[in-house]
Amino acid sequence: MHQVPCNVTYRALAYYRLSKEDKGKTVSDSIENQRMLIQEYVSKHDEIELVGEFYDDGYSGTNYRRPGFQDLLEKVEQGEIDCIIVKDLSRLGREYIETGRFIEERFPAMGIRFIAVTDDYDSNAPKQSDDILIPVKNLMNETYCRDLSNKLRRQFMVQRSNGECLAAFASYGYRKSPEDKHKLIIDEIAAEVVRGIFYSKLQGYSQQDIASMLTSQGIMCPAEYKKQNGMKYKSGFSSTETGQWSHMAVTRILKNRLYIGELIQGVRGKPNFKVKEVKKRKPEEWIVVPNNHEPIIDQKVFDIVQRMLERDTRRSPEQELVFPLSGMIFCPDCGRNIRIRSVTRYKRKFYYYTCSTYKNGRGCTSHSIEKSKLEDIVYRAIMVQINTVVDINSILDTIKNCDLRVVRMKKLKAQISQKEAELEKYKEFKNRLLEALKDQLIERDEYIQMRDKYRAQEEECLEAIKVLQDKAIELESEANLDSSWVEQYAKFQNVQTLTREMVVSLIDKVIVHEGNVIEIVFNYRDEIAYVEELISESKKEVS
Repeated sequence: MHQVPCNVTYRALAYYRLSKEDKGKTVSDSIENQRMLIQEYVSKHDEIELVGEFYDDGYSGTNYRRPGFQDLLEKVEQGEIDCIIVKDLSRLGREYIETGRFIEERFPAMGIRFIAVTDDYDSNAPKQSDDILIPVKNLMNETYCRDLSNKLRRQFMVQRSNGECLAAFASYGYRKSPEDKHKLIIDEIAAEVVRGIFYSKLQGYSQQDIASMLTSQGIMCPAEYKKQNGMKYKSGFSSTETGQWSHMAVTRILKNRLYIGELIQGVRGKPNFKVKEVKKRKPEEWIVVPNNHEPIIDQKVFDIVQRMLERDTRRSPEQELVFPLSGMIFCPDCGRNIRIRSVTRYKRKFYYYTCSTYKNGRGCTSHSIEKSKLEDIVYRAIMVQINTVVDINSILDTIKNCDLRVVRMKKLKAQISQKEAELEKYKEFKNRLLEALKDQLIERDEYIQMRDKYRAQEEECLEAIKVLQDKAIELESEANLDSSWVEQYAKFQNVQTLTREMVVSLIDKVIVHEGNVIEIVFNYRDEIAYVEELISESKKEVS
């Protein structure tokens, strides 16, 4: 065995590491206990002089960019030391290949004596067993890290699936509950700003206009707001040193589904414990929990804003707001947007809408119509629709919700009975078909063809019956009929002119046909048709 020369003094640095996972598990792994162990070891070796120490508290063993470890390597490269002492190999690192590279290549090349006390390893006094044991121990350390990583991933997945917010900071508009740090509660000060952003978008302001208004009003942007509330918050999205609102900050808020009570987590992550780079995952890998916390924004308002963000709503620099119908008008032939144009005549500017495909000289026809004329047509159509909806609502008020449910249930049962009768009919046809085959009235090929046809019809009936039965079960447990969408119409009942908010709240799109024929597709048309059907069925029952 090679003996350590006694006449050589080694200048040694002690290195300690404690990961987040190690804390609270065992006292022996604490920084202080690592220090005591190494100091005791040095006291028994006169040839070693301990000249300093470095440590990393709260760092994983798979991360070799640890600040304390990097400072240690800097001392090595400067030639200030020639010995490194650790408690055990896992303190140096838990990644098999990289830890082995340090022990077998980098430290020997730099003339560094490496000692792992509890593993009884000393590079200046190697034993034959080290050739096998050291790689095995490094591999065991890596396996431990892999197992720990997998356990944590499973734990985090369960917590996220249960709607527990694992983010270090709550998104703007919310804060962590004092009783449970994994639950979100509304921060009313910031939530009011969020509501204002959505309302401004409904009114026709662009994201940049909204950002400018917020900055001019002295409202702190999300990052600054968090810092002002004592959070050590850093964001990769910060674009200005002054903390001003930006176009992107407003857009992120307008697109964030957190504000409708939906918690989305696991959007980004590391592929495995060895890869340190965080990457965006596929949407199907995200963990989404709807109705997880109290919403700030109504679902209907959120959906309208998303539709507006997808459409072309550019405005003239002369206008503060987009025109009421911007991004809402479409050509029935090419399907493209019909956009606003202007022409100056007699020193006056006139606005009209025309097909963008036609204007760009790529075919189609103009579908041209004057702006004021189209807005008047749309306004009058909206007022008619509002009155219709209000009339429907007044009728609903006179009909008890339970009566409507009885009507719907009777209708479903009638449909189920009809389908069951059809099913019996097809079964009877199959029986007669088999008798005809036995009596040799039909050929076997003809029998198989007709039998398969009736089987397919039977399967269709069975599927239809199941759907209807599921609807009946759902109806029995259904709450009162939701007519909250009526409020969207009713609140514009006394508005005297066409507004952007009115248009985006009540209309899906406007289609301009040739000859100034206007087709308006309203929002909530399915709800209106459904309620009208229920009222009609109720009236039939009464009569």
